[in-house]
Amino acid sequence: MEEDKSNAEAVSWAAPPGSVQAMRSERTRAALLAAAETIFARDGFEASRIEDIAAEAGRSRGAFYANFASKTEVFLALRSLSALRRARQIRELLEPIQGEDARYAAIIQHILEQICDTRTLLLQIEFKLFALRHPAMLQELAEKHLEVATSVNQRELADLFEHRKTVDEMRWAGLAIEAVLEGFALNALFSPGVLTEERLQALVPELLARIVQRRH
Repeated sequence: MEEDKSNAEAVSWAAPPGSVQAMRSERTRAALLAAAETIFARDGFEASRIEDIAAEAGRSRGAFYANFASKTEVFLALRSLSALRRARQIRELLEPIQGEDARYAAIIQHILEQICDTRTLLLQIEFKLFALRHPAMLQELAEKHLEVATSVNQRELADLFEHRKTVDEMRWAGLAIEAVLEGFALNALFSPGVLTEERLQALVPELLARIVQRRH
């Protein structure tokens, strides 16, 4: 596996906002991020290659380095985008729903559906494995992950709890919910005939209710 090019030269100028060049750069960056998400979920971070990401995006290796200094940088950018995308989905889901119980039920159903979103969850698991394989970065990456996850998912977490909670309580609850999602998603892929959708529907809501200390 080829190592990241640590001394890749970044683009030293920025095109004016709204220009053709700026729009092309945005499209290239978006294509590279989408390709990286596919490659990382398929091959894992360590085994993935920049050439494969560029090829998947239909771009050159040079185009990759014009947008990202390294594989690590694109990996971390994907984590931020994933969290923001999830927050947007929650906002759109809850906007038309009135009533505490109805909102709680909608969030639980959304969490159940996320277990089937294997690409996102595999990428999240891969991010954590990456952090564990790089002990020098572990604490910083874990803190960044918790900070982003808690800030963008505040509304979801607030609607899960019956009573207002402290930031620390929200952080551990969010991480516990992630553990449920990742554990069930991984094992549902590993043994789909055993951990069926019906069993997930029965088990997950009960576990989540215990995490958020809500009467179920």
